[in-house]
Amino acid sequence: MRTFSTPLLAALMLAAAVSPATAAPAHKAGAAAPQGDIVTSDVRCLITMAALGQDKQRQQAALIGAYFFAGRLSARAPGLDLPSAIKAQEAQMSPQQLPAEAQRCGPMVQAAVRSLATSFSPPGGAQPAPAPPPSAPAATPAPK
Repeated sequence: MRTFSTPLLAALMLAAAVSPATAAPAHKAGAAAPQGDIVTSDVRCLITMAALGQDKQRQQAALIGAYFFAGRLSARAPGLDLPSAIKAQEAQMSPQQLPAEAQRCGPMVQAAVRSLATSFSPPGGAQPAPAPPPSAPAATPAPK
């Protein structure tokens, strides 16, 4: 089996983020989000990934991070009103907090990508030997 490229890993993470959980109804106004601190932390990471995506050099990594945190949020808080949660956290965050958030959130994404990559590669990272070419069919004798 071959190792997967970063775009394929991003697609796999997107598939994980687009799960039946994302179709759940939104929380009613005033309802507490499950696992509040963890959900808030993941929303802050999602905002950070969106901010990092503004830099052309970091767009792909930021997109992978955004899919990662969107997936975590849909698993941890299936009914979360994400637009409202993002707006609430954006109001509390300052641009000066983004580097610290990136240092906190980035390793989580990197660990998940490494784990996913090793899940799809053979043990030891070695590539399997290519299959031998099919043998040529036996020649049939010419009619006399």
